[in-house]
Amino acid sequence: IVLLHALLYIALLPSFNLCLDPEWASYKLGIFICLNCSGIHRNLPEVSRVKSIHLDFWENDLVEFMKTHGNLWAKAKYEAKVPPFYYIPHSKDCLVLKEQWIRAKYEREEFVATSTAIKHPWLPCLGVGCRTVKVQCR
Repeated sequence: IVLLHALLYIALLPSFNLCLDPEWASYKLGIFICLNCSGIHRNLPEVSRVKSIHLDFWENDLVEFMKTHGNLWAKAKYEAKVPPFYYIPHSKDCLVLKEQWIRAKYEREEFVATSTAIKHPWLPCLGVGCRTVKVQCR
């Protein structure tokens, strides 16, 4: 029960949630996602692994991983070099557009910077302290 409350709290933080209805999470990427996006992520098992926030069992280490990552962290890493003309799908767009975006972003890593520092501005709110992660592109 404590882990469920921790996950729900993290999922509802504005800095962690960019999806409209974050009932699911990719515990491999550390992001919270909606039902539609979870279906797409399930088709990318080498990149993303999906669990329900409410229905699945969450180990302590996965909850901690979700705490130290989140949607803004992923956005900073995987969207660092999105061209200004590139169309980013919205919740109302069709699944084909969303799948193309998710594959470009996470599977092909088309927009990852060669070297980027990702700051966690929300961690002091969780009592963990500010943290910067160095990310290297392949």
